[in-house]
Amino acid sequence: MIGEKLDAVDVRILSLLQKNGRAKKVELAEAVGLSLSSCWDRLQKLEQAGLVKGYHAEIDLSRIVRCEFIFTTLSLQNHTRAHFARFEQVVRQTPEIISCFAVGGGIDYILHMAVLSISHYQDIIDGLLARELGISVYFTYVVTKAVKPYDGYPLAHLLEVDTAG
Repeated sequence: MIGEKLDAVDVRILSLLQKNGRAKKVELAEAVGLSLSSCWDRLQKLEQAGLVKGYHAEIDLSRIVRCEFIFTTLSLQNHTRAHFARFEQVVRQTPEIISCFAVGGGIDYILHMAVLSISHYQDIIDGLLARELGISVYFTYVVTKAVKPYDGYPLAHLLEVDTAG
């Protein structure tokens, strides 16, 4: 196991928090079979250890604004630290890019975007190209439906597989 030593109760607490970050302390304690004070102590230790990085609300964006989700894969012409850093800085400053991953293989990055329309997406891409960031090629993938949206990490399963191997 990497870094932190977690027991089954810690894993259950973290798993429950992923599903409901607003769970009351008493609900967490009951769900994991601890007293309120013991559960609170464990939660504080998990937070202090940096295992809980924050609490967020899942927003139903479709009820607020009509938008499209786009995945874009792209590669840069030059593979230097400076070129990657410059590109990544621009990505962090672009609000429509909701996540970006540097990957190995045939491409350099995968971007996930929330945009109002395909033309809005194209405006963003055109803006990135105009900044001369060294984008050599990009491919666009329009999301037609979310088959399995992110619903938290499979903590218990990963730890079980890790200890079995």
